[in-house]
Amino acid sequence: MAQVLAPATENGHRLYGLTAGTELLGEYQDSAYQEPKYLIQRVDGQTMQLPRLLYGVACALDGRDARRIAETVNAELGQELTEDDVRFLVEERLYPAGIVAVSTEGPDSGTLPDAGALPDSGTPVDGRSPDGAAGGAQPVGSAPVPMPVRNDLLLALRYRAGVIPAGVADRIGRVLQPLFARPVWTVLVAAFVAVDVTIIAGGDLLAQSVAGVQAVVERPSLLLVVLGITVVTGAIHEFGHVTACRYGGARPGNVGVGIYIVWPALYSDVTDSYRLGRVGRLRTDLGGVYFDAISLAVLGLVYLRTGEPWLLLALVGMHVETAWQFLPSIRLDGYYILADLVGVPDLFGYVKPALLSAIPGRPVHPRVAELKPRARRTVVLWVLLVVPTLVLWLVLFLLAAPRLIPAAWRSLQDYLQGLDAAVRGGDVVTTSLGVFQVLLLALPWVGTVLILWMLVDVVRQKRRARGAASRISPDTAATLRRVAALVAVAAAGCALIARVAAVAATRPATAEETALADAALATVHGVTGPPVGAGEWLAHAQLTLYATVSGAFEEATPVAAARELSVLATAVLVACLVGLVLQHRLRPLAVVLPLAAVAAMGPAVSELAAAGPAVLGAAWTALGLVVLGRARHLATRGAGVLAVVVGVVTEPLVAVPFAVGAAVVLAAGSRPWSRLPWWPVREDAVAGRHSRLPATAPRHRRPDDVRRTALRWSAAALLLAVVGIVAAVVPAGRVGRPLDPAERTVLVLVAAIVVVTALAVRRMRVPAAGTGALLVLAVLPWEGAGSAAVLGVVATVVLTAVLVDGVVRVPVPQRPHPLLRGLAVVPAVVLVVVGVLFQPGQAVPLPHAALADWLRGPEAGQGTVSVPAPLWGDLVSDGVAPDRLARAGSGAAATAEWTVEVGVPPAVGTPQVRFGTGPSALVVTRSAHAEEREREAEAEGAARAAAAQEAAAAAFAARQAYGGSLAGNPRLEAPDEVRAALRDGAVDEQVLGALAALTAGHDLTLAPGPGWAGPDAGTPYLDIEITRLDGLSTGSPAVVTALRDLLTALPPRYVPAEIGQEPECLVLTWAPEPAADTPSSARDPE
Repeated sequence: MAQVLAPATENGHRLYGLTAGTELLGEYQDSAYQEPKYLIQRVDGQTMQLPRLLYGVACALDGRDARRIAETVNAELGQELTEDDVRFLVEERLYPAGIVAVSTEGPDSGTLPDAGALPDSGTPVDGRSPDGAAGGAQPVGSAPVPMPVRNDLLLALRYRAGVIPAGVADRIGRVLQPLFARPVWTVLVAAFVAVDVTIIAGGDLLAQSVAGVQAVVERPSLLLVVLGITVVTGAIHEFGHVTACRYGGARPGNVGVGIYIVWPALYSDVTDSYRLGRVGRLRTDLGGVYFDAISLAVLGLVYLRTGEPWLLLALVGMHVETAWQFLPSIRLDGYYILADLVGVPDLFGYVKPALLSAIPGRPVHPRVAELKPRARRTVVLWVLLVVPTLVLWLVLFLLAAPRLIPAAWRSLQDYLQGLDAAVRGGDVVTTSLGVFQVLLLALPWVGTVLILWMLVDVVRQKRRARGAASRISPDTAATLRRVAALVAVAAAGCALIARVAAVAATRPATAEETALADAALATVHGVTGPPVGAGEWLAHAQLTLYATVSGAFEEATPVAAARELSVLATAVLVACLVGLVLQHRLRPLAVVLPLAAVAAMGPAVSELAAAGPAVLGAAWTALGLVVLGRARHLATRGAGVLAVVVGVVTEPLVAVPFAVGAAVVLAAGSRPWSRLPWWPVREDAVAGRHSRLPATAPRHRRPDDVRRTALRWSAAALLLAVVGIVAAVVPAGRVGRPLDPAERTVLVLVAAIVVVTALAVRRMRVPAAGTGALLVLAVLPWEGAGSAAVLGVVATVVLTAVLVDGVVRVPVPQRPHPLLRGLAVVPAVVLVVVGVLFQPGQAVPLPHAALADWLRGPEAGQGTVSVPAPLWGDLVSDGVAPDRLARAGSGAAATAEWTVEVGVPPAVGTPQVRFGTGPSALVVTRSAHAEEREREAEAEGAARAAAAQEAAAAAFAARQAYGGSLAGNPRLEAPDEVRAALRDGAVDEQVLGALAALTAGHDLTLAPGPGWAGPDAGTPYLDIEITRLDGLSTGSPAVVTALRDLLTALPPRYVPAEIGQEPECLVLTWAPEPAADTPSSARDPE
């Protein structure tokens, strides 16, 4: 759309001139047009075709008004243009093309304003007419020059980035120019042909190719070598175009990389070669193929010299690639060769006109009619051949896509399985190369998406051109973009917090986390727990307070409850970054990128999810700094300082980056906040402060030198003090949490890339130095490496956000060169993808609840139990008394009666109980010393049993002897059953003793007792019936009384426990003697 210009005032006239950098190239030589075309090159390098009249008007634009321009054009071209005609051609045709600068002539000025007074091309145009004063019009500034978007050429290289700038490419072309001298290129082309003929004449190419394939299969690293050769020869190919362009007299542009259709490609900008004739343009087109021939000759000589079969594969591939360049159906070298042979710059621009002209009954399209007959036939023939070919390729792709996409997906999955093996093996180099290859495999799919997006964009632009698109004001569009950016930041932050929470719930616990969580749990329950070191006392206090207030230990395991505080700290860190975005100190894109990268990388998320003082200290410090940045009152500043102090005390390592940054600032002699990109500095105050210093000091060192030396010594002292405090405090509270070597390598490499990139930017060196110090502490083999890694992740995120923000804030021309940006971005992206592959491990749930039930049951008794450290808190939460539990490795564990192991039973001890299966099983075994005590008790019991058995045998023999003597005693009358029992030792010694005492002076008549008929016949009889005493029946009261008196007079051992009166007898019953006592029946009862 043409810009609306201010009308001329009463005393002023518009002055027209070419914009700075616009170059008139003259006639397009050897063209296919019936009417000659003329070329003009804009300041941004875009070349445009103009008809003779417009080109003549452009040539006359030298700062004059329309009347004088019309006079010049009429004189040179023989036209009859009026002032209005010139004004229309300039303002409606040339000005929208971006090649005309317009100004209003005041009463005293007749020239265009100075280039420095021209507004920037991006400045909005004010279409309102300025009102002059009564005395006349005031001078008006020049109108901004529009830079319209380039035409969307069909199948053009749209997505690209320059790598080698135009100045360097021009110097390369100047150095290589001699290669285009006729004798030189004749010899080199002949050498290429000779080398190829020699290789073919050598024969056995098929066998060598098979051997080359086998070599690549056996040594996959050769694929990387072939890939490197392909990239180098591709760059040499582009150097050929650049050199040919420079040799013909044109100025080459930059050289870079991009995505052409669906595959990666190198490119060189040789648009300026349109100023050359047909021979010069064809030389430029063929320059790349010519340099390919040189590369093929050199590689062929290496193959002939070494005989390596894989080199033959590379040669064949390069020959195919060179032949592919001659394909005229897409924008390769063959397309431009054909276009320059015909004399038409853009053949694809004639597809639609040629197809319309080929329809019978329709007139020839004007664009086709403007061509010469021979060129017209060539262009139409090219269109009729290329269009069906491209359509056929598209149809074949659509038909094969349903089969190719699943097959490609399966192949990619197989490839990723091999990549996963490299990841699990910790091979970072192989993993990085694999990720790079995956990215190369993904480029065709990315190109397909870009093509689809381009088609959608074309449709959208068509609808907008027809007025069908929705009409949104610029302010509304800006607001929507701002809201969308904030939503993206919030989404990235929420994704990171959710990922950290998910990892915190599933990641295996470390020894440091377990000790911290168990100590807090013991404090909450009021029992003795693991000791807390001096470096973690504040983190322990915060965790205890959080668990007491929230009841976290009642709803989750101790480690999971402790990690909830880490998730909360991560949320605080994300909120601080979002706050910087809301304060317009950081761009949303600068925050989204590092947050998304951290959320995707498994090692980074694992470190943030770990329970410990590091993430808590980082959260407190970040919160304090944000509060200080917004503080306007003394109380707010005090709160910010207090938060920073709490952060430093929680994690003393937080002081290290501050100390290093302060040391760098002191050593440099500048204010620390002057290095921050968003912190404004009063330049007048700084200049005034330095201006008061004297310039010289006679016969002494300059005051600046003295001050700088003092500052450097202060920086060294500050660093030594901080390092000493950290070295004294941190190890006292850490049991060590070293990272997995592969994960640590990925994190360190990503952080190192960010730090090195930031060190290259002057304003970023202070935060980069602090982050680098944490990086060094993270790789050193010491107790605080784990905490330093966590702080390094946080610092790297902030540094990346600041770095990206510093890049996107400056205009595009002032940004670092794409090659420098690529050197930092490409390795970082590859390593981030590698970090994505290192996913956090999944903790296997342990059946600790079943173990707790068993420990509370009767089978476990009341002895102490030695348990692994991660189980102590879980069992305490499950209700097991803490005094029964001993942490493995402690002094109490050495005397525990039970030992609990996870997974495979230990080599020492016999498994008693198992809970669960597999590696998560809990196996309970008796402790070695407990088993030793049991063996000693068994041995003692066996000895006592043997002694008791010997005593029982002796007692049995004694009973037989006593019973036999009683059975033969004439004063004892008894039935045969009783006499047999006496002789067999079946009567207890107490009974025998009492009978022996009674028969010493009396006659007794006996009968079997009631217990003789019982089921336990093996037990000696303890009762007996006495029916007569001295011939008198025991049914008489007098006899019973006499017998009772005799019994009570016996020794206590032989006195019956019970004397029962029956009608015809007296029943005597004795109580059993204790088993532990060895009977002494061998003694005479008297």
